[in-house]
Amino acid sequence: MIKDLLKKENIKMLDHALEWEDAIRYCVQPLVDCHCVEARYAEEIIANTLKMGPYYVIAKNLALIHGRSDQGVIAKQLAITLSKEAIIFSKEKKAKLLVVLAAEDSESHIGALSKLAEIFMDESRIEKICGFDSIEEIYEACLKADTGK
Repeated sequence: MIKDLLKKENIKMLDHALEWEDAIRYCVQPLVDCHCVEARYAEEIIANTLKMGPYYVIAKNLALIHGRSDQGVIAKQLAITLSKEAIIFSKEKKAKLLVVLAAEDSESHIGALSKLAEIFMDESRIEKICGFDSIEEIYEACLKADTGK
């Protein structure tokens, strides 16, 4: 499933921390560039966060960032940003690994989130990925995790 959703060009590395709003814009941008989401998708997620808090920070150093399908999604796709410094979403919620999901309907949204949660449920896997220095390492780790290898 991940190999169908994640393109290597949608993986970015960030060598410095950003304010959480700018981090969301940064990690959504590859999906805008490949025409999988409208430019407003990042702003919709920011608005959701202001209303509900950082609901997508689900584990230490992991944010599964997503909005609703009617908030500018065009096609199902993933983007990943690895920040060398934690992005602070709130006093308690910080993340280095930012995974953005765009899903065009609620069924595929839930299915993709479920698969991502399964892959990233292993905290040691998250920490290992957070130590990577290349896009290739991140991409290969995600593919291996998806196939269970």
